[in-house]
Amino acid sequence: MTRAARRYAVPLAVYLLSRVVTTAFILMAVPGRVVRMEDLTGYHSTVTARLPADYGSVVTSWDGQWYWDIVLHGYPSTVVDTGGHAVQSSLAFFPLYPALVKAGMAVTGLGFEVVAPTLSLLLGAAAVLVVFRLLEVVVDRGRALACTALLCCFPATAVLQSAYTESLGLLFVATTLLLLVRRRYLWCLVPVVLLGLTRNITLVLAPVVALHWLVAVRRHRRALVGPHVSTELSPPPRHGRLALLVAVCVAATAEWPLLAGALTGDPRAYFTTLAAWPGYTESPLDPPWLGAAGGLGIGGWVGVAVLVLAFVGLLGGRTQRAWGPELWGWTVAYCAYIFLASGVTSSLVRYLMLAFPFGLVLMPPAATAADRRAGTWVVVVFCALELVGQYVWVAKFLVYTGPTGGFGYP
Repeated sequence: MTRAARRYAVPLAVYLLSRVVTTAFILMAVPGRVVRMEDLTGYHSTVTARLPADYGSVVTSWDGQWYWDIVLHGYPSTVVDTGGHAVQSSLAFFPLYPALVKAGMAVTGLGFEVVAPTLSLLLGAAAVLVVFRLLEVVVDRGRALACTALLCCFPATAVLQSAYTESLGLLFVATTLLLLVRRRYLWCLVPVVLLGLTRNITLVLAPVVALHWLVAVRRHRRALVGPHVSTELSPPPRHGRLALLVAVCVAATAEWPLLAGALTGDPRAYFTTLAAWPGYTESPLDPPWLGAAGGLGIGGWVGVAVLVLAFVGLLGGRTQRAWGPELWGWTVAYCAYIFLASGVTSSLVRYLMLAFPFGLVLMPPAATAADRRAGTWVVVVFCALELVGQYVWVAKFLVYTGPTGGFGYP
C-alpha cells in the first residue's frame, strides 16, 4: 500500500461505514412511507414515486425531483404564471450538478435514479478526503480524523448519497480552503467558479480570503521586524492574486443569476422564482430570523440573543482562532451567512453541514495522553449522539410518513 493510500484509508473507511449506517436508517424508515409525497402542498413531482417506497425513490425525492426535472426537460423560459405572479421553478436550482448527472447517464446508459445518488456518493467520498487533508494540514492527523468522523455522522449526511448538491458544494469549499492554505491563489479560482454554478455561497468565501490576506500581511511584517529576519515561513503576500480571488468570489455569486436571466430574457428571473419560496428575503438587513423572532415576542428575541452569544462564546476564543484564518474564517462567515440569508426551516440542519470545522470545538489541543483519551471519548459520544439525530432526521424529514408522522422536509 502506498503512503497516500495509507494516509487516506482510515477517513475513507469512516465515510464508507457511515454510508452503510445511513443506508440502513433509510431502509428502516422506508416501510412507514405510506402517503404519496405528490399529495403534499407545494411538493414538486417530476416522476411519480413507487409505492411502497424503496431506497431509490427516497434518495431522489424532495429537491432531487427538481434536478430530475432539469435533466429531463431543461430549464423553463419563464418564472411567472399567466397572471404575472412568481412561481417555483427549476431556475432556483444551479446547473452544474444536473449537468454532471446528465453526462453520467449518457455515458453509463443508466437512469437518474441510479446515477444521481451514486454520483453524490462518490463526490461525497472525494469531499471527505479533501476535508480530512485540509484539517490534517491545519491542525494534526488525530483531530483531523476526529472532525472527519463528526462530519460523516452529522444528522443530515444522508444528502451525501441523495440527489442533492451538498457533496459537490462541500468538495469545492474544502478544495478552495485547502488551496488557500497552500497559497495556490490562482488554482483557487477553479473551484470558486465551479462553486458559483453549484450553490449560492461563493460570496461567503470573499471575507475568508480577505482575512487570509490580512493575516498574511501581518505575519510578513512581523517577520521583517523580528530579531531573526526570515520570510521563508511568511513570504510576501501576493496582493494582485489575492485581490483577483476576492473579486472572483464576489463575481461568482452572479454567475447563475446572469445565466438564468439570459435563458429567460428576464434579468431578475432567478430572484423572481426564489420569491415564490417561503421565507425568502432579498435584503441581508431583513433576515427571516428577525421576522420569526418578532412573531414570538420577547421570548423570540431572547432566544436569538442566546444563540448569538453562544456562537460568539464557542468561536471567539484564542483556541478557536488558532485554527487559522481559513477554517475559523469560513466557519464564522458561513454561519453568519446562514443566519442572515436563510429562513427558519428544517433545512437549516442540512445547510450547517458545510460548517464542518465546527467539530474542532470539541477537540482542543491535547497536552497529555490523558487529555487525548478524554478527547477521544468526547468525540465517540458526540458521534453516537449525531447518529441518533441522523436516524430522527432520516425517519422524520427525509422519509415522508404522512401528516402525523413527519416533522418537515430536509
